[in-house]
Amino acid sequence: MKKKLLYCLFALISLNGFAQNNYLDFDGTNDNIIVNNSGNVLAGSSTISMCFKVFPKNANPSYPAFDGFAGYRNDSNFDFYIIQLSSNEIEARFRNSSGTTFTITYNGLILNQWNQFFLVYNGSFLTLFSGANEVASIPANGSVPVNNTSLFRIGNIAYSINNFYHKGYMDEVSLWSKALSPTEIDNIVINNGEIALPSNQSNLEIYYKFNQGLAYGNNSGVTTLIDEMGAFDGTLTNFALTGNISNWGGQNQMSTANFDEVNMFAYPNPISTMLNFSGLSEKISIKIVDLSGRIVFNKKDIDSKFIEISTLDNGIYTAIVNETHHIKFIKN
Repeated sequence: MKKKLLYCLFALISLNGFAQNNYLDFDGTNDNIIVNNSGNVLAGSSTISMCFKVFPKNANPSYPAFDGFAGYRNDSNFDFYIIQLSSNEIEARFRNSSGTTFTITYNGLILNQWNQFFLVYNGSFLTLFSGANEVASIPANGSVPVNNTSLFRIGNIAYSINNFYHKGYMDEVSLWSKALSPTEIDNIVINNGEIALPSNQSNLEIYYKFNQGLAYGNNSGVTTLIDEMGAFDGTLTNFALTGNISNWGGQNQMSTANFDEVNMFAYPNPISTMLNFSGLSEKISIKIVDLSGRIVFNKKDIDSKFIEISTLDNGIYTAIVNETHHIKFIKN
């Protein structure tokens, strides 16, 4: 009976483990989120991080209408933001309290699918991660001012009189007063972008999961983005909050391959020798990652739908299929 219950639980995790859950759908016209009283969340810090998931739909952003994802910008003594410059290029910037800017550009943005970015400043370098992969790093120095005149925003980064509004989806936005380590980043990526046990995380200042509202339903009363840390709820501004855009969205409305393979699962559970996959009809790549974020198995173009895992230590693992689907299993 115990094994049967474990199997049922595992099947449920497998079918939903890579679900995006809800997110916010921005119209690219005037939708944005303002976090009031957030100006000095990072006051005086010399180590900061920001991460989020973004589904960009703007194929042709250009000045004066770039696409703003999230961050701070006052163009004086503190910038920490990511914006979209073109169909595949983003700009990530840190401006210190002395007004010196440090800017990264990266041309690996992919339209019409989920991207995850981490912008990390450790006091010596400004580093950009796409997923768990470091894609750019430059020397940087300085700190956040004690008094910052800008607010944290999502879906809009303002420059002079111009507003860079986002077109697409946003999810899992967090802000930290520390430099995230590669291991911490790996653990967030492995957990499909979610931060496990946020109340136990050190220096996690703001965290939005976006799991609110009824996907593309009538959400006229859901105008506050809840901060999991309890201090800095965001205010939804200019959202229609009804219909198929400018509203709370959800995975059931997605039409990309990342969210269509809902019949995929792995069995049996617990597993001792062979991990079998069902619901796959073509060659796949598989990584297996332990709870510490260490990759213990990594193969591409696998024809068979089962893999040998008898050499793995007993414990809980995540199988990452085709770089997108996360399936948890127990090895015993």
